[in-house]
Amino acid sequence: MKADFSVKQRVRYEVLAICLLALVAAVALLARPLVRHSEAEAEDGDQIQQASSVPVPMEIPEDMFEWKPGQYVHVERGSSTSNDIDESLFDDLSKKTADGLVTWAQMAWENQWGYVWGTFGTVLDEDLLQYKIEQFGKDVEDYEAIIREKWMGRRTVDCAGLIKSYGWYDPEQHGIVYCHGDMPDIGTDGFYEAAPDKGPIDTLPEIPGLLVYADGHIGVYVGDGWAIEAISHAGGVVKTRVADRPWTYWLKSPAITY
Repeated sequence: MKADFSVKQRVRYEVLAICLLALVAAVALLARPLVRHSEAEAEDGDQIQQASSVPVPMEIPEDMFEWKPGQYVHVERGSSTSNDIDESLFDDLSKKTADGLVTWAQMAWENQWGYVWGTFGTVLDEDLLQYKIEQFGKDVEDYEAIIREKWMGRRTVDCAGLIKSYGWYDPEQHGIVYCHGDMPDIGTDGFYEAAPDKGPIDTLPEIPGLLVYADGHIGVYVGDGWAIEAISHAGGVVKTRVADRPWTYWLKSPAITY
């Protein structure tokens, strides 16, 4: 009887041990998804922290993104709002040179000229705005509110108009005269077609006064990797890094001496 009792006791202990092992295994299996979930939460937390460290632009008008939709384009603006053309900045405004074009673009940038499609550096008044609305329809009319808010009474250009405003400046009349001199009245693609020399943007020479071009848009290269461009109705004339923009070609401008 004593031997039978010992066998029964041993069997009971073995069964108990097996049950305990099974319980431990079950707890471990249940805990594994919780560990994975915690690890995933930790990874997500790292990602959120990294994302929050990237500066997010605020209160930038939508059409500042018209050339890189959904991406922030770093722009720099000038500090003045003067409409004056400072002829003392130029060696000889009767001669249109690459250096003169750079000086002109920098003046327009420093004075924060505005943007209205079809304009070329004259001061925007009610008659000119209404004329451009009649001329270009919704392409200007859709931006009428922001044009009125930001650019009325200021000098305005579009991207090609920034270049033509320099070419058309008449120092004898001390003003911008439509089609004055040798600069033709052409648009962005016209500048590309008329360029006496051009090349892919990745071969851009360090020659300030060259033009930088993308289909439907143009700017002035001012050196050290920067360009000045009339970017949009909301943005006006700004300075941007060439590497941040979708330029495809560099050009020499017609009617400019390099």
